[in-house]
Amino acid sequence: MKVVRLLVLLGLLIVLGLQFRTCLRPAMTGQPAAELVASRWFNSEPLTMQNLRGKMVLLDFWTVW
Repeated sequence: MKVVRLLVLLGLLIVLGLQFRTCLRPAMTGQPAAELVASRWFNSEPLTMQNLRGKMVLLDFWTVW
């Protein structure tokens, strides 16, 4: 009985996940990135998109709720 409940719950989660997948915005591949705007930069001088053109850039977004 526990296995059946677990499978039903898993199936519902998959269906809900697929339902919300269509709400996501399409990827912006090929579109120019927005300009980085910040009043204070740690460990570097202020960066511009022009200075980063042609370089690999990794953006790490995080938050504490």
